[in-house]
Amino acid sequence: MQHAHYEQKHGNGNLRGHKPAGRGNGKKNVEACSYCGEKDEVIPILYGFPTHAGFMRAERGEVYLGGCEVSPYGFFCKRCDREF
Repeated sequence: MQHAHYEQKHGNGNLRGHKPAGRGNGKKNVEACSYCGEKDEVIPILYGFPTHAGFMRAERGEVYLGGCEVSPYGFFCKRCDREF
């Protein structure tokens, strides 16, 4: 019997809509900023309550903490100070 608070796993064993955490800086699949067009200052947005490692990545400027409410934005431009 499956509990209601668990999401069913699909395909490669990851939860639907979730990617496994990697050890990289998150820059390999970064989009260009829709405001300035640059990629060098774009970082991914981390939603939800971060782990200790998530807080450390945010302090290093590798991710932007987006809070608990997920928005349609997936990236943050440090140059423009905007989510997109």
